[in-house]
Amino acid sequence: MRARATRVRYGVMTFLCVLAFLTYFDRVCIASAQGEISRDLGLTSQQMGLILGGFWLAYGLFEIPSGWLGDRYGSRRTLSRIVLAWSVFTALSGSAAGFMSLFLYRFLFGVGEAGAFPNMARVQNAWFAVRAQGRVGGVLWLIARWGGALSYIIFPTLMAGIDSRTFRRFLSHIPGLSALASTASWRIGFWICGCIGLIWVVLFYWWFRDDPAQKRGVNDAELELIHRDRPPDIHPMHHHAGAKIWAALFSSGSLWAVAIAYMCSSFVWSFFVSWMPKYLNDKFHPAANELHWMNTGPLLVGGAACLLGGWMSDRLVRVTGRPRLGRVIFPIVGLAIFGASMYSIQFVHSARAAVALMCLASFGNDLGQAAAWATTIGIGGVYAGTAFGFINTTANAGGNFLQPVIAARIFTLYGWKPLFTLYGAVLALGCALWFIPDPTRRFYRDDATGGFPVSIPEQPD
Repeated sequence: MRARATRVRYGVMTFLCVLAFLTYFDRVCIASAQGEISRDLGLTSQQMGLILGGFWLAYGLFEIPSGWLGDRYGSRRTLSRIVLAWSVFTALSGSAAGFMSLFLYRFLFGVGEAGAFPNMARVQNAWFAVRAQGRVGGVLWLIARWGGALSYIIFPTLMAGIDSRTFRRFLSHIPGLSALASTASWRIGFWICGCIGLIWVVLFYWWFRDDPAQKRGVNDAELELIHRDRPPDIHPMHHHAGAKIWAALFSSGSLWAVAIAYMCSSFVWSFFVSWMPKYLNDKFHPAANELHWMNTGPLLVGGAACLLGGWMSDRLVRVTGRPRLGRVIFPIVGLAIFGASMYSIQFVHSARAAVALMCLASFGNDLGQAAAWATTIGIGGVYAGTAFGFINTTANAGGNFLQPVIAARIFTLYGWKPLFTLYGAVLALGCALWFIPDPTRRFYRDDATGGFPVSIPEQPD
């Protein structure tokens, strides 16, 4: 009787889901507290824009090195280093004394977090079957988006709890901690978030292994399931990227198309984690508790779209036997919805209508997120970490970094309407670029076949 496959991969998925949640929670929580931070540190909107953008600049610039480190030394060590560094600088953000120190801590936080998603992609590639890549990516992006969404509720709730008389009185009576009784709640909140990340690092490094075959408890049946339909060039452990790989990386039309398309979508999506609270507050003046839920809505809807899009993409690939169609169609349709919705926000006259369009916009963007993730894994192959690093560098340095700064200047000088027009135009370009990538072709040479790049046979169900 054939042994039943073990389920160690679900433990791996649990670690990845917690990590995905923390990545977005820790980067978005500053947006939910920017009013209190700006008041305490005397920051202007332009300065806060630079602080928000500084994270994305550092995050983008260090994506390629961190992705390469994962390909070279494995994701276990690299992810542990990443989460350790970002947790330290998240905690230090709570110690900022002014603009320069907060900008520095958030910049270094971006340096620390860079490479998280490229290395998560490597883990996904090593531990899950090819035919499940869309679904696994969809779950991870759902959790990531919900981490960002729930930060708009959890972090303000945490701050409110810290500010309560009961908690302040409790702190004042603890030897050595009495000084915290008068410390701003957003500072203590950042310190708590940093400690949570440190706990994840300890547990992950102790439990995880890069190669499923080296993990105690994984039986042959589970290994067979993981490796099912895997192309022969895929063994995503440790790989050295030589000069030819770097040349192929920077000359790949598919990767450049994905990277610039990601830059376009990131430029607009970062509105949700930077200026959305300010826009809703300035334009419609909702009550504080209502504003928290309004900020949360688009990211919650987007997370659900990640899961739906990942499932639909895998399903379409299996039914049609055409991986390119099953992957690129979802980013194309999704960005079209995203662009039309963001452009239309300028014409609404109520907060609920604006939030409804933002939810539709977020749904459109994230409908293609898992398919885009699987496309990059397909193009990247054994160098998926490096490929993701390249794409995220372009997307974040050219998209997320610029948006908070450019948007602050536009709405300060000209109002909000021109900003939403710009968003629509940028997303039209991103939509067009998704007609170019081919997830069935590696970007690098495979010495075993002599091809350049490697072409992967289609895998019908």
